[in-house]
Amino acid sequence: MRIFKMNAKKYALVTGAADRIGKAMSLELVSMGYGLLLHYRSSKDKAVQFEKELRGMGAEVELINFDFDQENDFVAFFENLQRKGITLEVLVNSASEFKPSGFEDPGSANLHALLSSNFEGPYLLIKAFAKVFKSGVVINMLDTKITRDYSEHLDYILAKKMLSEFTKLAATHLSPAIRVNGICPGVILPPVGKGQEYIDKLAAKIPLQRPGTLKDIQRALRFLVESGFLTGQIIFVDGGEHLVI
Repeated sequence: MRIFKMNAKKYALVTGAADRIGKAMSLELVSMGYGLLLHYRSSKDKAVQFEKELRGMGAEVELINFDFDQENDFVAFFENLQRKGITLEVLVNSASEFKPSGFEDPGSANLHALLSSNFEGPYLLIKAFAKVFKSGVVINMLDTKITRDYSEHLDYILAKKMLSEFTKLAATHLSPAIRVNGICPGVILPPVGKGQEYIDKLAAKIPLQRPGTLKDIQRALRFLVESGFLTGQIIFVDGGEHLVI
């Protein structure tokens, strides 16, 4: 069992923290001494189990539940944390919805749903974080495909492109007290329902010709949190994929 040394009331919030990349980043932040605001939307069972694991390691954890598809008063949410003596120092916007969509799809239902989780939610959280806590670090999880203008996931990529631009806007407007950076993962984990063979096939097309790992994401996260002279930067953790595809 790994025991973490905690700094009480110094917290990080990771959205979508109960699974996959969000879980890996949560573990890294806890190892850095942060308490964790463990956010979930519908994965309550996974979140509760992860909370138990972290408490067993000596971490301070609070479960947080909200849905980006609903109206949320994030200013009130953060002010309530303040009243409890919690200082939020790191905000990681990791929660994401991913599904195919294209020009052939009628209406805007996909657009509304994918903008909500991939752009509007992080946008609102960052503004509320800046208003209430006034200093800290924000990291937005993006996607290596933001460099492309062709995708079978039109609305998802559009939302991530918007979040990428907002990362730079926020870095400019919120400095010097708040640093804002982004991470663009590439071939790290297979999509739900796919296996290792799927990502090995994708990785064969990129310069490093191998998939990345969750540890690669954790290293990038730690670097951005600890590098006090970095803001407005977007790091591609993608084995060079954005250079050639």
